[in-house]
Amino acid sequence: MKRKMILAAVAYMAGLFFASFFTGTFSLLLLILAAAAVFLIGRYCGMVRRDFVIAGACFTAAAVSFGLYTTFSYNRIIAYDGQAGSFRGTVTSVKEYSGGKTVYTLKGRIDGKRSAKLRFYTDDIDAEYGDNITIDSCTFSIPRGDYLYDQGARLRSDGVFLEAENADGILLEKSSGHKIRRRIIAYRQRMCEEFRREMGTDAGDLLAGMVFGKSSELSSDVRTSFTRCGIAHILAVSGLHVSIAALLLMELLKKLRMHRLAAYGIMNVFLVLLILMADSPVSAIRAVIMLDMVYAAELFRRQNDTFTSLAAAVLIICIFDPYIIYSSGFMLSVGGTFGIGVFAPYMTKGIDRSSIVGSILSAFLTMLCTMLCILPLSLLYFDGTSLMSPVTNLVIVPFCGVLLVTGIIYVFTGGYISLLIPAKYAAETVLDLTERLSRTGAAYFSAGSDSIIRLAFLLAGAVAMTQLILRSRRVTAWAAAFGCAVLFLGSAVNSRTAYDSFRVAVLGKGNNAAVVVTYKGRADVIDLSGSSSSPDYVSKYLTSNNMSHADILVLTDNVQAQYSAYMAVFDRIDTGECFAAGDTPVYGSHDTSLFGEDGYAYSTGDYYAAYKNGVLTVRYGGSAVSFAESGAQTEDTEGMCVYYGTSPVKTENEETLYLSDYGNCFVITLNYDGGHKIRRL
Repeated sequence: MKRKMILAAVAYMAGLFFASFFTGTFSLLLLILAAAAVFLIGRYCGMVRRDFVIAGACFTAAAVSFGLYTTFSYNRIIAYDGQAGSFRGTVTSVKEYSGGKTVYTLKGRIDGKRSAKLRFYTDDIDAEYGDNITIDSCTFSIPRGDYLYDQGARLRSDGVFLEAENADGILLEKSSGHKIRRRIIAYRQRMCEEFRREMGTDAGDLLAGMVFGKSSELSSDVRTSFTRCGIAHILAVSGLHVSIAALLLMELLKKLRMHRLAAYGIMNVFLVLLILMADSPVSAIRAVIMLDMVYAAELFRRQNDTFTSLAAAVLIICIFDPYIIYSSGFMLSVGGTFGIGVFAPYMTKGIDRSSIVGSILSAFLTMLCTMLCILPLSLLYFDGTSLMSPVTNLVIVPFCGVLLVTGIIYVFTGGYISLLIPAKYAAETVLDLTERLSRTGAAYFSAGSDSIIRLAFLLAGAVAMTQLILRSRRVTAWAAAFGCAVLFLGSAVNSRTAYDSFRVAVLGKGNNAAVVVTYKGRADVIDLSGSSSSPDYVSKYLTSNNMSHADILVLTDNVQAQYSAYMAVFDRIDTGECFAAGDTPVYGSHDTSLFGEDGYAYSTGDYYAAYKNGVLTVRYGGSAVSFAESGAQTEDTEGMCVYYGTSPVKTENEETLYLSDYGNCFVITLNYDGGHKIRRL
């Protein structure tokens, strides 16, 4: 039975994966090859006809389910893309931003007909969960991700397929319903405020993130530190949080001599409240289903194991939500749970844990196995992974576990049992350790390119097949080590190729443009449009390409605000010389050179860059590319020309690109003897 459950879950997830990411003739060929490989390996591993029937049925059911959901739900909703209409719905989510702005998620109907979930960004109108909002007129658009953040995939996994732009005639209708959910939200908000008041802003936000999964309240610097240390999972309510909360409750109920059936019921009510307070993250739902199965097996005297529980949880979630396959949180949660609960116990089975050395070695190898299981997923979703996570999980996570217990006790006793003052010092210690460790650049591995990500998945598949065929821990360990060596070698080769290539990256959101020129280890940043979001794009590009410095920063527009924005996100990027347009000194900077009508110019070896009269020209040997604002009347351009901004005066020149048409975030590779290649990011 256990084997069939695992087989069904794996086949179902594979069906969703193929249906969502692979289309066309090539995909059909790939499917045939994959099916042949599964058949051969399955026969070698002892699978019988019934096993193949179950696998095929689950794979087909998943593909059909995904196709039906896409046809009759997703496609019918996104058909409104670009159309004007009205919307009326109930508020299901509220996310506040600075400047009095809020994003509301609504569940209702388009033009009173088509059921849909929609989100829109607007001024705060004091709407709460369960209130009704009517939008008289708006333009519907499909949420699309970009280089900085794949927002489209995340919203798609939440069932939100449209956004409302240019919303007008917004009417709020207060509702007196949903009292329980509102009280939970209000209670959570009060607890977060008490954390901040008693512990300070940073420490309080950390505890709120750990207890409620509200990591968005943390500063970007803190989130980056946790990611680079490989402990970002602490900031999402998942298996660790659910297990600790359930263990505390069950121990208390045992002390009170509660009947096991009553204790089981109370635990489920408790876990449901915990999920609701954390805004129902899929990682927590998966953990609760697994934990519930474990306790149910114990209650009814049945055997259970992590792999079977994980398979059952995955199967249940995927059946009810075919688009969950797009959720990075779900995929990482499944990968991490498999690593710590299935792969690691198998690989460390022969280690003697009776001694201190054996216990530490087992814990370290467990974290290492978990890191390897999520490595390809981390590269896919975050362009990198922490190599220090096996160590940081051993050193820092125990502190976090104590903090989490403190927070859970405080929340579920209404603050009557408070250990927040000593917890403050523990939180500050965690923040300080992660800050220091995260600055160890060699401990963070960046993908650098899509080819390295594909290589990581290919090597992971090879290691899995090695284990299935040979069933040897020793051989699997050597295969994993060899795979890591090949991955790091491939990354080194890719980095060397990038080092020798002359690349001009065009970054930013929409029609804005910040240009990053990289060559021979040098990185020059020229911000052309002064958009507040451009520094985030530049920072990600440099980090993804394993660059921790910017030799030159040139600011041409909105200088003071841009300088502050760049310094805020360049916390881990060393900045060399800074040049700014105009004649007004930049506040907060003592080393910024100002340039006026003469503009900015720089030349080194084969590379020349100049900004004058609103035109940036970058020349490398016999190749050149220029950047100018759309609508500008200028003849100072050379070679290929890229126009940013709106209202372009278009020409028929094939060597001209308009960001308003082409989109942003791409890299132009210039050849020394002429010619270029363009690659989207």
